[in-house]
Amino acid sequence: MKTHTILHKLLIKNTSMKLASLFLVAAVGTSSLQPAFASRKSQAQDAKQAAESNLNSVNNEINSIASKQAQLRQEINSLDAELVDLLLNMDILSDDLDQKEQEIKQANEDLKVAKQEEADQYERMKKRIRYMYERGDNSIIEALIGATSMSDFLNKVNYCNAVYDYDRDQLQLYKETKQEVIDLKGRLENEQSEMEEMQNSYKEQEANLKQMVSAKEATMDDFDSQLSQAKVLAAAYKDTIQRQNQIIQDEEEKERQAAEAAAAAERAAQEAAAAAAQRQQEAAANNNAAANNAPAANNSQSNTGNSTPANNSQSNTANNTPAANNSPSNPANSAPAANNSGQSSSSNPPANSQPSTPAANSSGITGSDVVNYASQFIGGPYVWGGTSLTNGADCSGFTMSVYAHFGYSLPHSSYAQANCGRGVSYSEAQPGDLICYGGHVALYIGGGMILGAQSSRSGITTQNATYRTIVAVRRIIN
Repeated sequence: MKTHTILHKLLIKNTSMKLASLFLVAAVGTSSLQPAFASRKSQAQDAKQAAESNLNSVNNEINSIASKQAQLRQEINSLDAELVDLLLNMDILSDDLDQKEQEIKQANEDLKVAKQEEADQYERMKKRIRYMYERGDNSIIEALIGATSMSDFLNKVNYCNAVYDYDRDQLQLYKETKQEVIDLKGRLENEQSEMEEMQNSYKEQEANLKQMVSAKEATMDDFDSQLSQAKVLAAAYKDTIQRQNQIIQDEEEKERQAAEAAAAAERAAQEAAAAAAQRQQEAAANNNAAANNAPAANNSQSNTGNSTPANNSQSNTANNTPAANNSPSNPANSAPAANNSGQSSSSNPPANSQPSTPAANSSGITGSDVVNYASQFIGGPYVWGGTSLTNGADCSGFTMSVYAHFGYSLPHSSYAQANCGRGVSYSEAQPGDLICYGGHVALYIGGGMILGAQSSRSGITTQNATYRTIVAVRRIIN
């Protein structure tokens, strides 16, 4: 009996050592692979995360550059449109200047004719005066005494007076004609001077616009370079992410294979352990059989150690206890929203639904009111870019400020004002209408005259409406 017991203990010890060895080998094999897999995978994940972060930054930069490019392109297009409009106005002004030169040339010719007519009439008058002086008054007296009748006498007297009146009237007429031509020539030369000043201003604006366009084009080129570099970086980061993804996939595949190998080793160990346990049970059974053939000294004793019932007889009420938090209802969730009770959706309109402020009421305002108000500023200074009716304004600033007094909002641009209100023909023009020229605008005051901020030379003044080519007539009121 003692020999069988010793053998039984040795068998159990030997089996336990073999099982422990098998589990140890499986555990060591699995744990030795995990640090290597984890290290490469972790490095790849860190590299991927860094590349993704950099890619997001580069994409944000690309979006920012693209947005700036779009805004810059709009500015360039706006400048190009302004430049085209300016060049068109310069062409119109150049044609007007050519026409003005022809008018001045014709005025000079008319002035020469008027001066010659005045000189000829003066010479004719001097000849008659000289003739009368040389013959004396006797010729007149003789003519009067020689009259055959009272009627003939009166006719001769009237004739003498008519000659004097004719000479005087003709001389006065030629003087007035000459003065009118002189005034016309002066006005034409003044208009020519103003248009030449405007032409110089146009040339300066053209140079400034071209410089601005050139600068913005250079900025656009710089944006293109930045965008190209950013796209190269983005492509590099995308490539890095793809490579790290491949590394991660490879490492995960290795982990999967290692896990499968470990699982296979564990299953083998479990199977070996089961076989060993089976052999142990068989050995134990054989040992017990051999032991039963010998007299058992202690068989009379009852084994009460296993008679004690396990603690499984105690009922586990823990799982029978309902969840404490599930039994009561949560009134917080069942309470209706405070702001929604008793209110209809129509009673709370959105903040942006408020009606916009209506335009100023123009009822009762006439174009003559606009002209009368604007006339008080005649003689004021012309200031480029200005909008002050007293301290100085340019052409569009003047009309804008005059109409602003009556509640009308006009843009500070002669080109934009040419699209305000509604268009009418010049033959239909009424006081208060805007008379628009190439790069210039003024108020029509009636009688073929305009009022506006003309130039730095003339300031705010009146002028002939047809002194230049009219491109549009716009009615703002009614």
